[in-house]
Amino acid sequence: MAAFADAAGQPLENVASAAELSPSEADLVARCKAGDKMAFDELISTHQERVFNVAYRLMGNYDEALDLTQEVFLNCFRKIANFKGDSALSTWLYRITVNTAKNRWKYQQSRGVNRTDSLDSPPEGVDAKALTDFPSPAPGPSEVASGRETLGQFEQCLQKLAPEYREVIVLRYIEELPYEEIAEILRISLGTVKSRIHRARAELRALMRDYL
Repeated sequence: MAAFADAAGQPLENVASAAELSPSEADLVARCKAGDKMAFDELISTHQERVFNVAYRLMGNYDEALDLTQEVFLNCFRKIANFKGDSALSTWLYRITVNTAKNRWKYQQSRGVNRTDSLDSPPEGVDAKALTDFPSPAPGPSEVASGRETLGQFEQCLQKLAPEYREVIVLRYIEELPYEEIAEILRISLGTVKSRIHRARAELRALMRDYL
């Protein structure tokens, strides 16, 4: 695996892959590379809920998350031939999702767009029944303890974090990924992951203090 680089472009020590490609995933990827449409449909059905959940938490908007999910799998289709299998398929998809979200954030900032909503209250014109295709993301540990109202407040505060802090909170506390896999997804060092999580938690706690 190529060496990671920090924000300044300085090389970091090589980090072992957080998870290897399983035999079943290797077979699925091989079939996708061979142009097997059923294999790609299987890939989507297996991972679409996870991708949507992350997309929603990162974007804070149902329509944006749905559109981003479609874009992620389109990118996956385009890039699957270059996937070397040196990480779990889910790790690779997380990376594509985060990078696609980053591009979307930059686009929104350039146009002054800032939209958030709740999956419990879909935006006007969205069929609530359609939400069953992509269930609301499972709440993290702190959300379960605080209940539905605090969950909505948590979602609002999450969107106020800088993108690099929102990413690590979603990956660590919503997706419950290990630090090593987060480092691999974001292409940053393990120390940087821990530092961002520490700072993100502090900022999130300060934002939530207004509600509690």
